[in-house]
Amino acid sequence: MFVGINPSLASGRAGHHFASPGNPFWRLLHAAGFTQELLRPAEDARLVELGLGLTNVCARPTGAAAELTRREYEIGVRELLRKVEAFRPAVVALVGVTLARIVLPGSREAGPGPRRASIAGARVFVLPNPSGRNAAYPSFESKLDWFVRLRAFVGSPAPSPSSRAR
Repeated sequence: MFVGINPSLASGRAGHHFASPGNPFWRLLHAAGFTQELLRPAEDARLVELGLGLTNVCARPTGAAAELTRREYEIGVRELLRKVEAFRPAVVALVGVTLARIVLPGSREAGPGPRRASIAGARVFVLPNPSGRNAAYPSFESKLDWFVRLRAFVGSPAPSPSSRAR
């Protein structure tokens, strides 16, 4: 299950995830081997056919995530937990390091990569935000490296139940 922060204004207008023309999310999914063909934002519902899910913590489209309120994040994180409990994905991929700090408060782990924590039993992996505004990972290749690592992580075995937190 891929989890974004919230829809961009372009995604809000289109009614589909990662619809901003400069956002390489769909190209990254394809290049990392999650999809056999390059999907367009309007085809986001097809991810379910591939055993993948896509959601956001906050539903309100904004020009920047900084426009969201603390209350929206609190409500969104509770709703995310309900979704993960209902759908039971093996892995939750948090799309953005900033999102990881919101969803996993108190975690000392930083940057992209796997986390020791779990969400309702699902293993957690943090991806860099694919946005072109991401100065820490400005190139397609720098982001692709983490999507490829996620692909390998998805195929790896889960840790023992005793190492999972809620």
